[in-house]
Amino acid sequence: MGLITCQLLTCTALVCLGMPGYTATAQDTQPARATFAEMIAFARLASVACQQLAPDAEALHAFALQRFIKPPLTDKEITAKEKEVKQLRNRVGLTRWCRRYAGKMEQARIQVQVLRGKN
Repeated sequence: MGLITCQLLTCTALVCLGMPGYTATAQDTQPARATFAEMIAFARLASVACQQLAPDAEALHAFALQRFIKPPLTDKEITAKEKEVKQLRNRVGLTRWCRRYAGKMEQARIQVQVLRGKN
């Protein structure tokens, strides 16, 4: 399994295990909130920059997550993750960063499906 697949499964497992009956339980945990904030930060920063390198990634799924997260993510949480995502872009370069963006958007797509199924 590749790194993105492992991250995807880990993240999905975190959400599924944290949601015994209600989505808020997963979203109240700090690791889950940080993951959601990172997905939204990637979507905000990379959706245009990575269009040529990752055309299949859909930022809409990350933005759709915001509808499911209770309590809603604060702008402070997302902005903090945006700083980390920008640092990652500087460290790994645009091509690798865009590949990671595509993986994050795939995670967001799966999580939206999981959360829609629970509601």
